[in-house]
Amino acid sequence: MGRQFEPVWAHFYILDSPAISTYGVAMADTFLGITNAVNVPAAHEITGHKSVREALRNTEKYSSDLQGDADVRDYRQLPLEVDPPRHHLYRTALTPYFVKPTIEKKSPEFRKNSAELISQVFGTDSEISRSLSLPLVMKNLGVIYNRPQDVAEWVSWGESVWTAAGDGRNGDVLHRHLDEIYEEAITNPKQDIWAEIARLEIGGKVISKEEFIGISSVMLAGGRDTVVKLITGAIWHFGRAPEDFEYLRQNPDRIDVAIQELLRFLTPNAAMVRSTVPESTAETLPEDRYVQISFISGNFDETVFENPYKLDIRRERIPHVSFGFGPHTCIGNHVSEIEAKVFIETLLESGLKWEITESSKIKFYPGAMAEVPEHFESLYLRLR
Repeated sequence: MGRQFEPVWAHFYILDSPAISTYGVAMADTFLGITNAVNVPAAHEITGHKSVREALRNTEKYSSDLQGDADVRDYRQLPLEVDPPRHHLYRTALTPYFVKPTIEKKSPEFRKNSAELISQVFGTDSEISRSLSLPLVMKNLGVIYNRPQDVAEWVSWGESVWTAAGDGRNGDVLHRHLDEIYEEAITNPKQDIWAEIARLEIGGKVISKEEFIGISSVMLAGGRDTVVKLITGAIWHFGRAPEDFEYLRQNPDRIDVAIQELLRFLTPNAAMVRSTVPESTAETLPEDRYVQISFISGNFDETVFENPYKLDIRRERIPHVSFGFGPHTCIGNHVSEIEAKVFIETLLESGLKWEITESSKIKFYPGAMAEVPEHFESLYLRLR
């Protein structure tokens, strides 16, 4: 679909943050739905907490008007890949589905899902990401969207929708699903989120099928592997640091803070791409237009976070940029936070104690971040 790019590994080097100026990091392939299918030269990198926040706020200089994931899709993910003021129209229409009060109402069902999966998986030899974290995130998504009938299919896709068809990147599985739910929403609407999304009005006009695809693609692809990493990372940390788990048992009012520190330390989205030239209006598109904004450099900036390479749930000030910053701050941030809070509360209530086994395979970042997980290839635990 669309233009084809040779996949690349984008290595970036920290230029203005003394905390991480000595190493390079190989990026994962998913940046909130935008991937390294857009080739980002290493020279075009924005790093350090202050610079990252300033760049994310400056939508005129660093535009979101670009085509990401060009190897697997030929449409814009919305509202991710448009600039203000049109971005504001989409975001305003979608925000009511994701605001904190709306998501908090789902907490009882999140708690039920958490308890069931903890009971089924803990104490077995099941791999945590695939047997617990992914099913939990998808079951909760089924609650939010009122689509329990789709959960099994969503789980079958794995952590990334772009590899649902196999090892290589391919959008066919997701796009067949999007076509099906759009057709249903128009011809045989159910009481679910897709029927409502298909009838959204933007600028006084009901959205088109292409706009529906752009919105629903983000809702199914964005935040999927990231929340899985957050849940898996929490289990990993509390398994290796039971004193922190006990601390939260004694101080449940600190769970929210602990989640913010987990988000900082794990940085589920390491970076995101912007363009110096809005692609939909430019007559020519320079090859070097892409700029990579490094979330991970902001989250490990020693000028902001004392001893950033330590996961410290007692940390008081945690202005992380894991959800981005500015107009494009992740619209699903409350989903991640509330899901994680309910899960940790349920885990505390279970009374379980565990440790991480040697059979786990965890990929860590290099250099100074050698204790920071980049990816949980597999995680196994045993009860104590």
